[in-house]
Amino acid sequence: MASLNYSERENFQQLKPEEIWNHLRDDNDLALVILYNRFIDDIYHYGERITNDKELIKDCIQDIFVDLWCNRKKLPEVTSLKHYLFKVLKRAIIKKLERNRRLFGEKNISEDHDIQIVLSYESRLISSQISEQQQKRLLKSLNSLPIRQKEAITLKFLDGFSYQEVADILSISIKSTYNLIYRALDLLKDNLLKFISFLLIHIHF
Repeated sequence: MASLNYSERENFQQLKPEEIWNHLRDDNDLALVILYNRFIDDIYHYGERITNDKELIKDCIQDIFVDLWCNRKKLPEVTSLKHYLFKVLKRAIIKKLERNRRLFGEKNISEDHDIQIVLSYESRLISSQISEQQQKRLLKSLNSLPIRQKEAITLKFLDGFSYQEVADILSISIKSTYNLIYRALDLLKDNLLKFISFLLIHIHF
């Protein structure tokens, strides 16, 4: 790739991800670098929700960005790049997991691997309006949800995706998505006010 020009990099940093994406589609290799740096943490942590195989996650992410560059002329227009990358990563991870299962007889952990919702250091600071004991009770309730409900509510409220985007990532109907999230909120009803407060102070809808 070409060497990075400082002023060009600064200009790119001011753009929305979808605008940078369009520059990638127009053969700008700097756009790929900027997008990688901007999304690597988000998509890596999402990968950890699907499998605990960290090397597999890294391999999938590397493959995805190589494919993006190699197929840049064929890339679609996107309205939410984060949604696009989450969906592509999930598909890539499950494909590798299924291949490993067939080759080595491994358990299909794409469905069985559970996620644990935790708060980052920054989130804990912002969530100071909720006591530490309340946070622990809330997280315990969230982590006691069935896997699919937890995945749906995490994508919706922690990652900020729309119901349609959640449905798309999970490869289910939007009606099923509404049902999953409704049932999750119903199970959380004893902690619902704390959950809403938690969302309002540091999570985007």
